[in-house]
Order: sequence, then C-alpha cells, then structure tokens
Amino acid sequence: MLFWFSTFIILLPVLASANDCISEKKLLQYLQTTELKETSKSLTIGGTYYVKNWIYSKRENHLGADGYFVMNWANESLAFSHLNPCITRIEISSDNTFFWKPDVFFIHSEEYQDDKTYRFFINENGSITASKRITRIMPCDVDDTKNPFSNATCTFSWKYTNLGSFDTISVETGKLITKPKTKENLIMHDVNYNTTSDGEFHINYHLSQHPQHLLVNFFYPSALFMVPAWLSLLLGPMAITRCCILMTSLILQCVHFLANEPGLLENGGVTAVSIWKTFAYTFTIGIVVELILITLFASMGRSKTCCFAKRRSAKYEMEPLYEEMNDLRQRKTRKTRNCCRKTALVFDILSFVFFGVVLVVFMYGFYAERSSMVNTVNDFDMESLHIL
Repeated sequence: MLFWFSTFIILLPVLASANDCISEKKLLQYLQTTELKETSKSLTIGGTYYVKNWIYSKRENHLGADGYFVMNWANESLAFSHLNPCITRIEISSDNTFFWKPDVFFIHSEEYQDDKTYRFFINENGSITASKRITRIMPCDVDDTKNPFSNATCTFSWKYTNLGSFDTISVETGKLITKPKTKENLIMHDVNYNTTSDGEFHINYHLSQHPQHLLVNFFYPSALFMVPAWLSLLLGPMAITRCCILMTSLILQCVHFLANEPGLLENGGVTAVSIWKTFAYTFTIGIVVELILITLFASMGRSKTCCFAKRRSAKYEMEPLYEEMNDLRQRKTRKTRNCCRKTALVFDILSFVFFGVVLVVFMYGFYAERSSMVNTVNDFDMESLHIL
C-alpha cells in the first residue's frame, strides 16, 4: 500500500498537467480567433512529389505517376507549443483554412486524376504541411536513338503563383521518395531537384529502357526468324521449299512485330526499332528476289537457249519454273543445261555469303552505330531527291 501511495503522489503532477492540456478543438478555436500577424517578409517553402506507383500507357505512349504532392512552410503566429497542447499537430480541411497558403500551378503535365482539395496540418512550432494526392502524365525527353539502351528524363514541374507579398523567398529541397523499379520495361536510376530563374520547380526522374526485356522479347525472336530465310539459300533448286520457308519467315516477322511492339517512350520520327524492322523486312524480301532470279535461270535453261548454245527449237516454250513440279507431274521434261545449273549454283553460293555478311555487318553496326543511323535517317531532307 505504501508503494502504490508513493507512486500515486509522484504521478499526480503529471496527471494533473495531462488533464489541463488543451484539446484539438480548443486549439483550433484559439487559432481561428487569434489575429495572425506576418512576423517576417521572408518565406521558406519546400515542395516535393512522393511517387507511389508509376503508370505506363503503351497505347498512348506516355508515363504517369501516382503519388502525393507535399508543401511545407512556416507561420510563427500559428505556433501553439506554449499552450500545453494535448496533440502536436492539428489537421484542417481545405474548406476551413484561415491562413495564407500558396497557390500551385502544375506545368507541362496533363491532369489524369487529382484529389480536389488539400489536407493541411499545423504543427506546434507553426510550420504548415499541405498534401494532396495527384496522378500526373509527365513530359519525357527520350534518347530513343539507342534502343534498347535508351535513357529518358521525365519531369514533374510546378510553380507558386502568389508569392508576391514576400521580399525574400528561399526554397528547400524536399526528400525525394520513389520506388526503385517501375512497371513494364522501365528502370529508375536517379532523381534530382532543380529550379529555374522564372520560379519553376522541377523534379527530374531519370529512367532507362530495360535492355533484357527488349533483347529477349523483341530483337532475339526477330533475328531467329531471319536465319531460316538465310539458310534457305543452301537448298539450291528446291524452289517450292524455299518459297514456303521464305513466306513463313516473312509472316512470322509480321506477326511478331505486331504482337510484340516494344512499349517504349518515344519522341517521334524514326527510331532504332523502326530501322531494325525495316532491315528485317528488306533482308527477307531480298532473298525472295534472289529466288525469283534463280528460277528464271532454270526456266531459261530448259525452255530456250543458254550459254550461247544452239536453239532447241524454233518455238519458245515456257517450262515449269520449279523442278519439284516436274517431279510431281511424273513426266519427261527438258533438262536444264549444265551451264545454267552451274551459274545458278554459283549465284546461290555467292548470295549465301553475301546475305550472311550483310546480316552480320548490320547487327554489329546496329549495336555500335544505331544512334548515327537514326540521326542520318531523321536528318535526311526528302526534298533534296528532286524526284519530280
């Protein structure tokens, strides 16, 4: 009993002071009835954007962020620490504000979804915090000449529009919080904060394309589809088989490019991906053209004369272009002259070497000089051709 009685005596002043503390409601009434004085003509204000989630739209090709925009400033006349408050912070709705607050205008960003009002918190030292959840579409500057290793800088910008009553304005850099990884195939690398001479405040988010995502899902399958088309040059006179392989390769490329269009932030114009797709189509069509020339060799060797030989007949007869068709019809046909066979064989071998070298050189050049390729194509003046 003596122990409990002594403990009660010791804690009595603490309990009495706790009972005498001013509640939030009384603090708010006091602050509303107190004449707010501008103790200083200087203002220290801080603002930042806390990113919670990244939003990437592949269809519209833009990057957005969902998070909270937070501002901090101080008004010494709102300090209430000397009143023995029960709490250290008071929350005030946007409709009940009775003090000066900055007006914010968001620059170069489209409104996607915003809360209508701010939440204000007055701290016991007179500092004020305002927060608002907003989702914004950010403008991005992309170096899309270096796919799949491109870098992008997306900027969140704002400006205060009612700071004219202050003689001195200083800005504090808020703590920048962001998730290290983004959705889709973008990676966050760095975030920095800067201001401009005309009073704009920028938060710059530095991102890059995910190289493994593009290499595995886009470039590698596309390269695989070009290899059978190139190897078909070794089939020689098997024109029907070669044609089936080439058309299959071309169809697979078209389906692949449509179904696996890389989700990239782009500035517009020709990109490295555009050049890759153009080469893939051109490479396969070039082998199709080579097949047409080879079948013409075979047709010429069977139907008329070849290699300065004598005419077989005074009448020109067009034999089937494909030797497989001759076999399927099981009838005797004229044989292709040896000179035309050898010429077609040499042409196939040279084409195999030529297209193989072109494929290897392009892939190496694309990896090393894709930026120069893109700039050359985009900077080319079409009017300089003088076609008409």
